[in-house]
This record gives sequence, C-alpha cells and structure tokens, in this order.
Amino acid sequence: MPILIERITTVVVTLLVLILLGNGVLIANVILPWPRRDKYFQRIDDLRHRFGPVIDSMLAQTTDYQEGLVLLKGISGLDRDFVLEQLCMERNPTRAQLPILRQLCEDLGLVQIWQRHLIGRFDWISLRDALGRPEGLLKRIGRLSFLLRARSAENLGTIRHHPSWPLLVEALDDPHPDVRVVSVRALAAIGEPQSFVALLERLTEAVLNPESGVSLRSIKSALVTFPLHQVAGLLPLVRHSHPRVRFLATDVIREMVERTAASEEDFALQVAVFPQELADVFVTQLCFDDNPDVRARAAPVIAYIEDPRSTPVLLTSLDDPQWFVRLHTVRAISKRKCLPQVAEITRRLTDSNWRVREAAARAMLAFGRAGVDQLSVHFLNTQDRYSREQIADEMQRAGLLPMLLAEYAEEHDGRQGRVIAQLAEMGKTSYLLELLESNSDRSLRKKFLDNFGRNADPQIRAWVKRLASQETDPELRTLARSSVEIVGQQGGA
Repeated sequence: MPILIERITTVVVTLLVLILLGNGVLIANVILPWPRRDKYFQRIDDLRHRFGPVIDSMLAQTTDYQEGLVLLKGISGLDRDFVLEQLCMERNPTRAQLPILRQLCEDLGLVQIWQRHLIGRFDWISLRDALGRPEGLLKRIGRLSFLLRARSAENLGTIRHHPSWPLLVEALDDPHPDVRVVSVRALAAIGEPQSFVALLERLTEAVLNPESGVSLRSIKSALVTFPLHQVAGLLPLVRHSHPRVRFLATDVIREMVERTAASEEDFALQVAVFPQELADVFVTQLCFDDNPDVRARAAPVIAYIEDPRSTPVLLTSLDDPQWFVRLHTVRAISKRKCLPQVAEITRRLTDSNWRVREAAARAMLAFGRAGVDQLSVHFLNTQDRYSREQIADEMQRAGLLPMLLAEYAEEHDGRQGRVIAQLAEMGKTSYLLELLESNSDRSLRKKFLDNFGRNADPQIRAWVKRLASQETDPELRTLARSSVEIVGQQGGA
C-alpha cells in the first residue's frame, strides 16, 4: 500500500511539473518577445496591404489568374502557409467567386495542408521553429492540435471543397467534439449526397448512444440543408422502433419540405421527389404514431402529399387529444386548397388551448374573403368568450379593421355593424376610433355617430365629446352634441 501511494504521488508531481513547464513556455512566448511579435504583426499587415488587392482582383477577374498566382507563390518564410490562409480566408466571396477562391487554395497548396491537418497529420518541427510560427505550438502540443483540425474542416467547408467530403466524414469520429461539429457544418455546406447517409447514421447513433459525443443538434441542422430528393434515405428512420429516432427523422423531412414549399407556389409532394412508399408511411403510420411529437411533425408533411387519404387523416388530427398536435395540424391545413374544410377548422376556434384558437383564426384569414366571412359569422354567434377575444385580437393584428370600416360604410345587411357593436361591447374600439379620426369620409363618420353615438363604451363616448367640441362640420358637430345630451339625460335619469 505505501508503495502504491508513493507511485501515485510521483505521477501527480510529474504531471504538475510538466503543466508548469508548459505554461511557462506559453507565457514566455506571449510576454517576453514583444519586439519580435510587433515585427511579426507589422509583416502580416504589410503582406495584407500588398497582396490583398491582388486576391480581390483575381476573384473579380480583373487580373490574370496565373499572374496573380505567381505573385502569391512568391511569399516565403516560416509563416508562409499561415499568411496565405489568412489572405485567402478573410475574403467573403460571392457564389460566382467561390470556384476561383477554391482553385486558388488548391494551387497554393492550402487544401492539401488542411486535408493533412484534418486527419491529424502534422509535419514535425523543432521547438525553435514552433516558436517562430503562429500555429507552431498547436502542432507541438497534442492536446491543442484539435484547433488546427477544426479550422481545417471549417476552411474546406467554406470553399465547398467537394473532394474532401470523405475526410470530413471520417472527422465525424474525431476525439474532440469541436472538430466533429465543424465537420458536420462543412459537410452540410458541401452537400455531397453520399455524406447524407453518413449523417443519418450519426443521427441514429446520437439518439441510441447519447454518450457517443455526437452533436444531435448540429447533425439535424446539417441534414435539413440537403435537397428534398434525398428524403428517401430517411425511410428506415421513420420506421425505426425508437420513438426519438422517428421524431427526428419526421422533423427533418418536415423542415426539408417546408423549405422547398416556401420557394414554390402551389407546391405539392410529387412521387418524383417523395417516394410513394414514404408517403404511405406518413398517411398510414406516422399520423397515428404513439409519440405525439411524431404526429405533430407529420401533419405539415401530409398536407402537401397529393393523396386522397391526406384530408381525412388531417381532419382526424384536428381532434387529437394533444393540443400541440392540433396546433400543428391547424397550421398545416391553412392553405387555400383546404378551403372546403373551413367548417372543420372553425370548430377549433373554440379549442380549449389558446394557441390552437389563435392558429385557427389565422388559418381562417389565410382563406381570404371566404375565411373572413366565416370568421365574422362565428364571432357574432359564438357564446365562447375566449374565442371572441382571440378573434378580436387577430382581426386587429391582421389589419382587418380598415376593411371592416370600409364595408360598414357601404353595407346594407348590417353584419359589419354588428361586428363593430360586438367589439364595442368587448371594449376593443381604440383602433377603430383612430381609423375614424384619420378618415375623411364624412358619410362614414355620420353613420357611425347615428349608430354608435350613444354607445356605452367609454372610448366611444370620449370620441363623441371631442367631436361635439372640436368638429368643424356643423351637421356632425350638432349630431355629436345631441348624442352627448341624450347620454347625459339617460345618466341623470
């Protein structure tokens, strides 16, 4: 036992000495040679001013590429590679300039250096040379070399270096999490279809083995950037026995679908990009999955699937026991092609959850004139106080009140007048009165005074009093004064 304690003490002391020596070297390198460091930074600035414009003109194609390349290859010194990397990677190239920058990095040998660094192959250098290079100590101190590996992965992704994707896939197993995360982002930037499968494998691994160290969030973010025609690769995952895997796979597909739909009008999932087998899984399995998160994320996808089974499935999901499934379904169904289902969506205006009610009101507004009319009818007839509050708020947020006043001025059936009366009863007239104040339509103001001049709403009464004392139109001023007098007499009585 004493021998074991002595050995442990020796190891601990040795480690402490090594750590102190290492820190001493780093501190000496940072603090002591200030003149040398100043000289170094001055050199970097001089090279940037001299060769930065050369690279800019090469990217803009205003300078001959070969002539510029010869000038850049003329840079020498122990810090040559570091300087060239700084000069090239501090650019912000356009899509058209990116191929030129990529070719430049290849011709200068930077790509080969990044590839070697990514897999942990560093040229051996003496301690003296290491102290003379910006990244020298990172190569000498193994625990810090992950910084070079991560930076190399980032650079390869920035220039979209397609041939490097197999190395980036290997880097997904790097011992350091930062390297793994940066490699995932680089693969997403490159977008090689074969790397999609590798990322799917890491997604499953991250769920089944959380201690694997793979960043689930970064992998998911990378997967959703791939084109929609890659979704077939997710078929095994949406059928996976683990509910978390099914959820993530469904959510990845949802984001891919919604991103594509946002750029295409009247988008629909065609068999050419969305296999029938995958569509069948959504409309027959995922919509009824035991995991409510899966059901919620499946609804937006089902809404885009051209299949006669889609609508009945979505209508079933509108009555799901979980409020967030109903929420996602209402949002998914708020498309003009779902207009025939407006009556079903109207039922959700009285949902027990306010978020679902809000989504239903917005869905009705998305249907245009027909939806607005249906919303008004429900607003007038419902006895659900919470539903009326939700609709009134959405009317104001959606900017419907100017249209409401315009139609009220011309209407003959009195429905818009009843809507205004309901708003007054709820005390939601401040915005309406602001619109009236700025409206120059005399007939509208007169009609409003006739109908609501003696309304009990405090805001309307205050508005009428201002008209009685400030209105320049004699007829309107007289009408306002008459309303004030009648209200006063009623109050006195």
